[in-house]
Amino acid sequence: MLFYMTRPCIILILLILLLPCAVNALVTQSGDQVVLNQPIDDDVIAAGGKVVVNAPVQSLIAAGGEIEINAPVKGDVIAAGGMISLNAPVSGKVLLAGGAVTLNSSVGRNVLVHAGDVNISRSATVGADALVSAGRVSHQGEVKGNLTVSSEEFTSAGTERHLAYTRENTSLGRGLLGILTLGLILFSLGMAVLGLLAIRIAPAPYMAVEARVRSRPLVNILAGLGGILGGIVLGVLLALTIVGLPIAICILMMLIAGLLFSTLFVSSSLGYIIVERLGWHTKAWQQFLIGFILLQIAFRIPYIGLILLAVSVCLGFGAFIFGLSSCRPNSSG
Repeated sequence: MLFYMTRPCIILILLILLLPCAVNALVTQSGDQVVLNQPIDDDVIAAGGKVVVNAPVQSLIAAGGEIEINAPVKGDVIAAGGMISLNAPVSGKVLLAGGAVTLNSSVGRNVLVHAGDVNISRSATVGADALVSAGRVSHQGEVKGNLTVSSEEFTSAGTERHLAYTRENTSLGRGLLGILTLGLILFSLGMAVLGLLAIRIAPAPYMAVEARVRSRPLVNILAGLGGILGGIVLGVLLALTIVGLPIAICILMMLIAGLLFSTLFVSSSLGYIIVERLGWHTKAWQQFLIGFILLQIAFRIPYIGLILLAVSVCLGFGAFIFGLSSCRPNSSG
């Protein structure tokens, strides 16, 4: 199948292909430097300044400044970072977004890349179609399917079944749009990793707030709106005095945390409702990913997306406020 897509479509596909597969477990790792030296027969989510995969894994979702894949991956690879190097075979599909991307090995299925600089080396082989959007693209490998390239500069010494090339004109607006697009992709991946880590590290309080989202949505929206406005006003008033400045900082931190987690709670609730209606049997993190992807797609709808984003933030923040109030320890006497 030949791809003809714009950059918004690329973002959409990157999010859609994050849908969970039928797996039994999940391995998450994060840190300043994440190095996988032991084989993991499971799906891996890794985030850090540098992520290095030196042992086989089932599938990989990674985000970081530098990402190196030096061992075979049985399933799919989804990665976003400053520099990404694929140096080992991948049996599934590959979706990459970054500053500089290098493909040095074989990919069993489709390849989708959005980056500033893309290099497909002589040792790279793509088993199906490839869609590349970048400022500069160098193709010296083999694409057994269709190759679609959108770039300002394109050099090709490789082979493909069919080539479709669109030249992009250099402009400041397009450069800023590309940076903004990459930033949105990285931020979305970071939010997804944050939600998965919250479910894994603190499942009980997270699921308690998620249940509150579904129990009284209208009350949550009103409480969330009041909490956001009240927190901003109270924080500003307290920040005007030196005595109240520490309290204002704490209020600001709680407000930021609530706003970050608000859409994550709503994502889990949306996924729960969809899974329940369809009669599927899934885990909490799978429900979260389903709802998260659908919400991210909805947020990008012109005009309507902004309304949905505002409602989701108020809904999740209201549930977050009630969740904090329910955490107060009971006292007697």
